[in-house]
Amino acid sequence: MDPRNHLAYQKFLEIGTLLMVLWFLSFSAFILASYYDAQPFVQPLIFVIFLILFLINPIRIFWYNARIWFLKKLGQVFLAPFYHVDFVGFWLGDQLTSLELIFFDIEFFICFYIYDANWGSTNKPSGAFCSGWSQYFLQTFFILLPSWFRFAQCLRRYRDTKHKFPHLANAGKYASGFFTAITNTIRRATNLHYNNNKIVNPYLYLWFVTSFIGATYKFIWDLKMDWGFFDKNAGENKYLREQIVYPSKIYYYAAIIEDFILRYIWVINVFIYFRTPSAEYADIIGFAFGIVEVIRRFIWNFFRLENEHLNNCGEFRAVRDISIRATPTDNNYLPLEEMNFQGQSARISKQRRLTSAQERTATSTVETEMTVVNETSENGTVLRNSSMSTLATTEQIADEINAMLPIDPFVDTKLLLPLDESSI
Repeated sequence: MDPRNHLAYQKFLEIGTLLMVLWFLSFSAFILASYYDAQPFVQPLIFVIFLILFLINPIRIFWYNARIWFLKKLGQVFLAPFYHVDFVGFWLGDQLTSLELIFFDIEFFICFYIYDANWGSTNKPSGAFCSGWSQYFLQTFFILLPSWFRFAQCLRRYRDTKHKFPHLANAGKYASGFFTAITNTIRRATNLHYNNNKIVNPYLYLWFVTSFIGATYKFIWDLKMDWGFFDKNAGENKYLREQIVYPSKIYYYAAIIEDFILRYIWVINVFIYFRTPSAEYADIIGFAFGIVEVIRRFIWNFFRLENEHLNNCGEFRAVRDISIRATPTDNNYLPLEEMNFQGQSARISKQRRLTSAQERTATSTVETEMTVVNETSENGTVLRNSSMSTLATTEQIADEINAMLPIDPFVDTKLLLPLDESSI
């Protein structure tokens, strides 16, 4: 996440490709073990253990510094609000909110591999700890964790800055996720009581209302606060913001439509709820929703990082934390600074031209002095002419600089004056 001190994006692609290959091998082993009835469910467990060991491996191999840095930042997110929130912590916490399905499945993983330990069966765990209300409690606890991390971070930022807006308002956005998860759990837990007539289940409507409010809250926050759209000073970038980085405005309008659709795609669950045949594929549909949310977050990242670079909307001052464009190997961050500090960059550019002119003057003076040393006294007239030529060249350069560079408090005006003849 920090290309200056950690892995470049090429390395991330390499690691992702490596893990994908290993997952494919694990999946293939699972299929073969199932065919030969040789404890197939051991294969996923081996792969999960490998991932954990790969991440926490204390030996200084396999990108040790990057792994330690990632674990440190992840630990700060898990221990919110006890750590100061920087841009990386905020960004990582937001990524976790799009991985709620993984947290939800932790309950099943624990019950399947640890509590029941019945690896040879595909039946769901049936122990007292992993069934009934205990199961629903565990699932709700795990699925609330990502929203809690961000909620706690927002409270910490309010404590550090004393700004009620946007930090308390942002905390309210994640608190809406609490109500959505809790009402959804109660709806699922009480379904059996309304098997004959699901439409009379009051928790269905409570879940729908909280989900709609939460989705609307988050959608508006995405556009206005995270992406900075609908800026009154947008000018020709209608409905967007004054400054944009990407070359076509179509990207931004398409992202708005995409975010709206994927924020409300959960409505499909309502139709699944009333159609028993569709409910048989609830796990597959839930998995598809998880993939869709990862795609939505992937697109969200581009415009959120762009807005942070241009406007420092989160007050993280994270211009150098994460690049909004592919970072070259020489780590040239000048284009990003030019977008944020155009006035300063103009002065830097003029100062460079001034320095170049002075170097040309110094070179000319050195050549004249060398002529003085090497020439005999009979060529005195030539030496004087060379000195006068140098003076004329210097005055011409100084005049060009004065015309090009207006008087600026950041520039030493003495550098702009032509040299006195007696100094040559």
